[in-house]
Amino acid sequence: MDRPRWADQDTIASLGRVRPDVALWMAAASDPRLSGFPVGNREDQRAAVEASRTIDLPGWAAQRNAAFFEWEKNELADFFRTVEKSPLTEEQARATVCFDNRVRVIAAAGSGKTSTMVARAGYAVRRGIAQPAGILALAFNKKAAGELTDRLVSRLGDDGAGVASSTFHAFGLRIIGEATGRKPSLPDDVVTDNGIGRLARIVDVLRDQDAAFRREWDLFRLVFGRQLPDFGDEAESDKVDRRTGTVGFETLAGEVVKSQEEVMVANWLFLNGVRYEYERPYAHDVADAHHRQYQPDFYYPDIDVWHEHWALGPDGNPPPHFDGYAESLKWRRQTHARFSTRLIETTSATIRGGSGFDHLEQELRRHGIQLNEDPYREAAGEPPISDAAMVKLMRAFMVHAKGNHLAPDVLGQRAGHVLRNRLFVRLFSAVSAEWDRRLQAAGQIDFEDMLNLATDHVESGRWTSPYRLVMVDEMQDTSAARAALVRALLKTSDTYLYAVGDDWQSINRFAGSDLSVMTSFDDWFGAASTIRLDRTFRSPQSLCDVASGFVMKNPAQIPKNVQSSAPDTEESVLAVSVRDRSQYGPAVRQYLMGLDAALTAPATALLLGRYARSKDDVTSALDDRYARLTVEFNTVHASKGKEADYVVVLGLERRGFPSTIEDDPILQLAMAVPDHYPYAEERRLFYVALTRARRSALLVTRSGGESAFLLELVRDRVVKIRSATGDDITPVVCPKCLKRTMKERKGRYGQFFGCTGYPVCAGTMKLAEGA
Repeated sequence: MDRPRWADQDTIASLGRVRPDVALWMAAASDPRLSGFPVGNREDQRAAVEASRTIDLPGWAAQRNAAFFEWEKNELADFFRTVEKSPLTEEQARATVCFDNRVRVIAAAGSGKTSTMVARAGYAVRRGIAQPAGILALAFNKKAAGELTDRLVSRLGDDGAGVASSTFHAFGLRIIGEATGRKPSLPDDVVTDNGIGRLARIVDVLRDQDAAFRREWDLFRLVFGRQLPDFGDEAESDKVDRRTGTVGFETLAGEVVKSQEEVMVANWLFLNGVRYEYERPYAHDVADAHHRQYQPDFYYPDIDVWHEHWALGPDGNPPPHFDGYAESLKWRRQTHARFSTRLIETTSATIRGGSGFDHLEQELRRHGIQLNEDPYREAAGEPPISDAAMVKLMRAFMVHAKGNHLAPDVLGQRAGHVLRNRLFVRLFSAVSAEWDRRLQAAGQIDFEDMLNLATDHVESGRWTSPYRLVMVDEMQDTSAARAALVRALLKTSDTYLYAVGDDWQSINRFAGSDLSVMTSFDDWFGAASTIRLDRTFRSPQSLCDVASGFVMKNPAQIPKNVQSSAPDTEESVLAVSVRDRSQYGPAVRQYLMGLDAALTAPATALLLGRYARSKDDVTSALDDRYARLTVEFNTVHASKGKEADYVVVLGLERRGFPSTIEDDPILQLAMAVPDHYPYAEERRLFYVALTRARRSALLVTRSGGESAFLLELVRDRVVKIRSATGDDITPVVCPKCLKRTMKERKGRYGQFFGCTGYPVCAGTMKLAEGA
């Protein structure tokens, strides 16, 4: 008789559909130690069948599996104690033994997820579930695949060496070659820089050959580069015109206007070389007891024409909370009629939909303006999106679109009536068509084709999977195309999926990763068991609490209760503030020298920057020599998988971390499940930075320019900010904007706290409230 095994969901569901009573009797008869059902004579068997009619089959399976785990834990105690350098914990052993058809392991940072993958492979071989050659381990990149192979071999010997460990792309290439007898080739430039250079050259050619493409490319860069808020909402203004006192948003020309739609109009005028004045006082004095002097939005001095941009939606009405707006609009129109001044009108609906720019062009030409389009006219104000940034955005969009099998016509439907979306999709369609044409002409494929073609070969039966156990590392970084390939492998009967990851550490959206593969696991692969590895061996509990509380502000993240086995330290997360960036190096060097002097044994320090250029700020600290401290610099992205005793996170500034050049919301068009929480990916990236630390993390900021992330930690009272000399200089966070600090001011009624962002933010507090 076969030895007892885990009661998997598919088997239980199948038996339950056929004969639930017989299924339970068979389970009871097969192993009375585990089932709890009596067996023996016919009366006993009939009693078991009768009892089974009132028993919840999934509940019975769960109870049986719990007993089975206890049995295996005792039977294989030596294996669980020696398979890794440290004995497996209870939760690691449970993740190893749970051989459900599909298992999702949610592993906290530093919880030993790789140990469970090694143990899983060893357990499968030991229990005869799979031979080494029948086990596949898939990793996100070549480095991770190599490290996993080394670990399997070092802990499992020949059995580990027999496991197929590969990147998704190398595995896909292998499938295509075996299915067709001809291994395809990839362009060298796709391998070296993910095709960014190739895409840039395609855009250059299309701009040269297609005037319509060139015009729309520049129109998107200069006018539609920033996502508009929903009609009636407005993003927080971040500029003030010191000359006029206007608070709002900066244009390419350098003036500050009051709304983002007006920015679009002003930038369109700048692109086309149209001279204008913003809010010039009206030519006639019309101020009275109920109206101040009228200032229309735009004035064109070359043709003596005024221009009003109305906040009117598709129904012709202003937002409901715009009190008195309709009456003001009526008075302004009557004023122009009264003095016979010429007026051009645009609305929110027409500008957002695109017809407003066509109308504006027609009206300007009718009044005698000759447009002079020049996308490279020197901009004195807010710089436009660069061609390089556009190319990078286009490539990221392509990765998601191809991975989700979204053709241009489907993307067009998703774009809806939003002009920005429609414009981008038109550009993408032209670029994508030329990209694919060049690949086909050269007989080549790209990374997305590699995965998609491999999936097609598996699903069609042209390639049959020899694997009984499929393990996936870093599941949170899996793209839709990778997930589709894994799902295809599961169609082979008796195939088990073991996916390990942490949705809190999903930081590779630019490379196509789709968080829903982890968070909506059952939707992708079917009903699954979820095992949690909440015990971390890396960071102290106080640091875990700070990092966990921070990342869980996003309700889309899977809740976890991370518990640490590492010794706690006093003030495991602290911050230091300097006057300007030039002081980063001296401050960090001073901190590291202090650590080094206090050490009695060798230790490591990891300096982390949001961008590689942050390394230039701390050259002096990196070049110095320390007695016991080894210091290294990495970007936060490159630090994934690393750890150090001490971590220093650089550039916790308003325009540094979180990055204000975050993934454009337009990427949502090409993704299976949108990720709408503000700075969601940046929040996860900051979590990754914090959790590289085994002892403590130092956050480095600039006084008066503190990061919103750092101020959030200050507001939550989990971090204090100190000066380079150690003084507590923790600021009071503005209760209105939550993004700036307060400083003491003197007004008509005495002393008070005012926001340092005034007049952009007019937040105030009584002195007692800031104490």
